[in-house]
Amino acid sequence: MFKCVAFDVDGTLIDSKEAILASLREVLREELGREFPEEELVPVLGIPGARGLARLGVPDVPAALAKWDAYVRQYDHLITVFPGIEETLTALREAGVTLGLVTSKTRVEFDHDFRRLGLTDYFNAIVCADDTPRHKPDPDPILKLLADTGLHPTDVVYVGDTVYDSRCARAAGVKFALALWGTLNPAVPCDYRVQHPSDLLRLCRTTP
Repeated sequence: MFKCVAFDVDGTLIDSKEAILASLREVLREELGREFPEEELVPVLGIPGARGLARLGVPDVPAALAKWDAYVRQYDHLITVFPGIEETLTALREAGVTLGLVTSKTRVEFDHDFRRLGLTDYFNAIVCADDTPRHKPDPDPILKLLADTGLHPTDVVYVGDTVYDSRCARAAGVKFALALWGTLNPAVPCDYRVQHPSDLLRLCRTTP
């Protein structure tokens, strides 16, 4: 039985794809003067925003990141919690499972985008992008979660939606569960393919 379920945020706990892409497109129009097809933008989802903007060729990353943070707030109404998430978090906590968060959001982004949704108090440990020198897909964020909770890698399953989540989990030595309800790529390498959040309850009752 896993003692801890750790979650990514965007695409796993919350459906924020449309808000992120719409605001990113606005920034890129201003910074680069061109339109990007979705297939060019999706690969930067799941990594810290500054790294994603640099990858897209934005010259002034800090200024563009500030714009992106401002613009995404105009699309708050598009961000929702995936069905079944809150009920699953409640059931896992009642079963004595430690709950963690490992996200590529900065602490400021996390506070704005996630806290208002009322889920923060479920989690025993939260690791944001500015809590470690290296970020997903490097293992540092999950290693910090392990250090903060005192858990062994075999105690933890990490739930995410991107290849960066998968690589981070593998590098940290923990099992990875692909959130099929939120992923844009069902072929991401994983140890478990999870159709619905409630499936995590059964996963925690089995020996990894």
